[in-house]
Amino acid sequence: EFYAAVGAAGPGFVAVPEHEMGAEQAVPPPPPPAQAHQQGRELTTDDVLHKITKQVEYYFSDINLATTEHLMRFISKDPEGYVPMSVVASFKKIKALVQNSSMLASALRTSSKLVVSEDGNRVKRVQPFTESDLEELQARIVVAENLPDDHCYQNLMKIFSSVGSVKTIRTCYPQTPNGSGPVTNRSAKLDMLFANKLHAFVEYETIEDAEKAIVVLNDERNWRSGLRVRLLNSCMVIIHWV
Repeated sequence: EFYAAVGAAGPGFVAVPEHEMGAEQAVPPPPPPAQAHQQGRELTTDDVLHKITKQVEYYFSDINLATTEHLMRFISKDPEGYVPMSVVASFKKIKALVQNSSMLASALRTSSKLVVSEDGNRVKRVQPFTESDLEELQARIVVAENLPDDHCYQNLMKIFSSVGSVKTIRTCYPQTPNGSGPVTNRSAKLDMLFANKLHAFVEYETIEDAEKAIVVLNDERNWRSGLRVRLLNSCMVIIHWV
């Protein structure tokens, strides 16, 4: 029921689905960070702040912005590329870690990849990510369906790197429909195309490598259950007409 980042955000960091990213809600106070546990040990405040920072850095990463457009809508609207801190604070995994917005802002100020506004109410990337960057990146990403039973990171890397240089792989697991009404935005429509099945987004170093993956890795002999590979930007064209 969630997006799991494979090889992109590090162990323990998970990207939330679009329907969890949209709502701006008050942040309820969770148990004190020092009482949190991970793998049988207590987490210190520094551990929690580090986990918050890495999680939000993943939300703002190239691969996440290219495959879930929720944050890009805010980035594109703001002249400086900022996203309201309240939007970030509303994400499910962040709500489970932070006690208040000031704690979130303090954590993100330690990041070398993010910039927090002076008032602590907004956050953006250090390296801007424009619409043209998005289009170029989506041309280098393929969507793979009908993944093999062994779809661990190492095996997927072996498969997809056989045709070119792979930068990142993001494996996404089936989501449970939230019944929130009709789907109206492109990001939600992208989720709708793939949400009920296991799939992966694979980012290649070059457009040529991505296009080669389509030609070489598609299992056309087994159209029902064989590996299916498509360019992400071709899926976005389909969504445009939905």
